[in-house]
Amino acid sequence: MNEESFDIFSGAPEDNGLWVEAIAGLSNAHKRMSQIAAEKPGKYFLFSSTDQSILTRVDTRSRTTTAF
Repeated sequence: MNEESFDIFSGAPEDNGLWVEAIAGLSNAHKRMSQIAAEKPGKYFLFSSTDQSILTRVDTRSRTTTAF
């Protein structure tokens, strides 16, 4: 049985997200997106081409700002 493939994008869907990679299996895709977001902080979302929907989003950018 073939697992559905899910696409990981960086950025925001409303701002023309940038495709990163496709991963087979929803659990694998969630894990991989979290790994990518930990390595390179930013906005990411998981997309299902079967449903044409965004399944989850993550934003690992720092919430603090420094003023000089």
